[in-house]
Amino acid sequence: MNMFLRSLIVLLPVLILIFFAKILLVDDEIKFKDFESKNFPEFSLNDLNGDPVRAQSLDGIKLVNVWASWCITCLVEHPFLTKLSGQNFKIIGLNYKDSNAKAVAWLEKHGSPFLFSIYDPRGDLAFDLGVTGAPETFLIIDRKIVAHIQGEITQKKWDAIFAPKIFKARQPS
Repeated sequence: MNMFLRSLIVLLPVLILIFFAKILLVDDEIKFKDFESKNFPEFSLNDLNGDPVRAQSLDGIKLVNVWASWCITCLVEHPFLTKLSGQNFKIIGLNYKDSNAKAVAWLEKHGSPFLFSIYDPRGDLAFDLGVTGAPETFLIIDRKIVAHIQGEITQKKWDAIFAPKIFKARQPS
């Protein structure tokens, strides 16, 4: 019995470490491989200029990027979004739990990769999307969410998760 307890005391922490290492080190390509697509939720919000946003703005292939002026990681991913925008990818911002004035000032300072930015001061639309924090990015194809990245969007995540879905959507049926 004494040998069993000693083995358990040594083995249990090792097994726990292995378990958490596997969870934390799962490649994003595998983690988001089986995303189940769903319709973009209905909403009634304005953009940062106060103009109403229409559901038709989500037709075609678009990215919806959840961002805020208080979000440090949003600033880190901003150059990549700007690069995508320069390659004619249509990106819609979703300004999350932010002040309108701070959001507008942030875009004026750093530039805007967005066609426009939906203003979601209470986070209602973000809640309906299942957002856990900023940044997050959704790939929308004809008002359907077909992929989702939590955290900073990078070239590696783009290539592994979004690019194959965009390529497939652009192929003739």
